[in-house]
Amino acid sequence: MEPLDPDAVVSLDPEQSFWERFYMVAPLIVVGTQNEDESYNLAPKHMAAPMGWDDYFGFVCTPRHKTYRNAVRTGVFTVSYPKPSQVVLASLSASPRVGAPEGPRRKPALNQLPMRAAAAVDGVFLDDAYLLLECTMERHVDNLGENSLLIGAVEAVHVEKEALRVSGKEDDAVIRDNPLLAYLPPDRYAAIDETNAFPFPAGFEK
Repeated sequence: MEPLDPDAVVSLDPEQSFWERFYMVAPLIVVGTQNEDESYNLAPKHMAAPMGWDDYFGFVCTPRHKTYRNAVRTGVFTVSYPKPSQVVLASLSASPRVGAPEGPRRKPALNQLPMRAAAAVDGVFLDDAYLLLECTMERHVDNLGENSLLIGAVEAVHVEKEALRVSGKEDDAVIRDNPLLAYLPPDRYAAIDETNAFPFPAGFEK
């Protein structure tokens, strides 16, 4: 077996910040939580995924953020998967908070975001997102550096009809007609509307 080719591969120091030195594909979600004053908070996240094949979903956050503190305090959160046409709305949900340090700090941009109420938990979604999850907090894994992994049990799932996989429509047509939003950290995004079937080997099982 040949070693890595130093003319083709650059070895980075894992003790230094390296995630922003290259691009990779990630989802872009908007997490909804409730503030102490019963208003709602929305924030974009990209380190997020199903936690296995059962009904668990997780995302990475930091205890410094309202999203983490709200989810741990209330025990619930929502997840909205935006469409490519909603990338500006997702970006607005990342707007900084304003206000006096000793008083309440709010995101004025949230007043411009269209929201829809969740059904199973006390929360809101980004309106018109194609996939919506309602979760109750299962656990949080802290001290992953300065970050934490929050894991929720999915209590309800809502999918836009046109984005639902059904037997009467080819999968590539579902994606072509309903493009997916991908985030390429640290600073780019893409709309995915052309896909190919993955060549699983014979006998493959998940």
